[in-house]
Amino acid sequence: MQTVADATMESVSRVANHASDSVDGSRRRLWYNAMMFIRHPIAAALLLALLATTVHAAREQTETLLAPFPPEVRDSAVISPDGRRIAYLEPTGNGQTAVIDGNREGPYERVGGLTFSPNSRWYAYAAAAEGRWFVVVNGRPKPAYNRVGLPVFGPDSRRLAHVALLDDGSRAVVEVNQPPGTSYEQIFEGRIVFSGGGRRIAYGVRHKGKWHLVVDGQASEPFDFLGSSTGIHFGGDGGRVAFAGLLGKKWCMVVDGKRQEPFDNLADFAFSSDGRHFAYAASTDGKWCVIRDGQPQEPYDAVGEETLTYSPDGRHLAYAARTAQKWVAVVDAKELPPYDGIAEMKFSPDSRFLAYVVRLGTAEMVVVGDRRQKIYDRVGGGTLEFSPDSRRLGYVARAGDDSFAVVGGRRSEPYDMVAYLTCTPDGRHYVFAATKGKEAFTVVNGIASPHRYEAIWTVPAARFRFDAEKQFHYLAVKQDKIFLVEEAVE
Repeated sequence: MQTVADATMESVSRVANHASDSVDGSRRRLWYNAMMFIRHPIAAALLLALLATTVHAAREQTETLLAPFPPEVRDSAVISPDGRRIAYLEPTGNGQTAVIDGNREGPYERVGGLTFSPNSRWYAYAAAAEGRWFVVVNGRPKPAYNRVGLPVFGPDSRRLAHVALLDDGSRAVVEVNQPPGTSYEQIFEGRIVFSGGGRRIAYGVRHKGKWHLVVDGQASEPFDFLGSSTGIHFGGDGGRVAFAGLLGKKWCMVVDGKRQEPFDNLADFAFSSDGRHFAYAASTDGKWCVIRDGQPQEPYDAVGEETLTYSPDGRHLAYAARTAQKWVAVVDAKELPPYDGIAEMKFSPDSRFLAYVVRLGTAEMVVVGDRRQKIYDRVGGGTLEFSPDSRRLGYVARAGDDSFAVVGGRRSEPYDMVAYLTCTPDGRHYVFAATKGKEAFTVVNGIASPHRYEAIWTVPAARFRFDAEKQFHYLAVKQDKIFLVEEAVE
């Protein structure tokens, strides 16, 4: 919730570390944003429909009422990671109430930062009463401060931390049910990062005018500033740590406490999934290259923002790069054929294939390995979905006014909109949500469900969640109510 962030922590200016802020704009996000026609905020509904002439299948389905859901609360709504719970804010006179699964809490003067723990059992938010701010966890208010930052759960759901503005004007990171940690002049962007297993915690601080990274209470050497776009990263099980620091006019990545070579600018750091390898984008004298395990790769005019992609086995690295006004996919330092633009790179689960979206003039196309698929007006951002056995690839595409699910190179019946394309755990079926007119419905293997809703919502990752190989669930809106819907795959 930006309102809470604004109320709690002063903003920090982002300097040279973000490439899209550079003068020539050489590392703008390619054309990725243009592909986002199916993306939506967590709170945005998929607005829906299907004509009565469509063939229906009588799939087993159950509905459980979760909460009233009038239009005025939907912009604040948050879905739990397991896709089974809903929370939102409701105005009440001079304040706000947090509503979790239909149960109201408060009211408070202000509420924000609604979030669920990764295991979906816990929830937290920031609230204000009598001029003081505090974090509420599962309905229980914690100690109050002048202001608080957004609550952040660790990946294991066992830890919860937030930034607090203390009475003396300093800031500290507070873990719930523990006293505040060491106080500092400022916490970098109010950002708190946990390691993958949740055992370790890191954040940037300003102390006596210098910036440090604090990991498990231990501060790094001082820097003039810390990197925004590179972020703070734990590798593997949390044994490795990386961040960017500014010394004078040069940026350097710091990996496991060791400074890497300095550059004019840095961006987009990534560890492989096992933490053994790392890569990041760096620039000198206007040229960009990828640094792989400390070794510079071929220089380019630009490296595609957020395209650094390791294969699941950690053996392969891919990214997009621009040269001579064309973009190429680079895989293990080998260039693939050039296109007008590249985005949305994804390796198959077995690490054998790389799929990516390319632009040809104003059209877009998916390439898998060295094979081109059909050309469409648009390919949905974030929709590439391999089957678990890596044998089939699905994605969402648009041609004219029609939207399709494309699976194994074959496209579905056209709809007004298609989203949430998901492969079943056994790899045999694809499921998606579709619209036509003013109703929403699911489609399994080309057959539409007879159950219609005003909107279908799912979790932030924009995929359906499966409870078993042949059962999935989602949230659906009808008659200003929101339901948990559980549906079987025939």
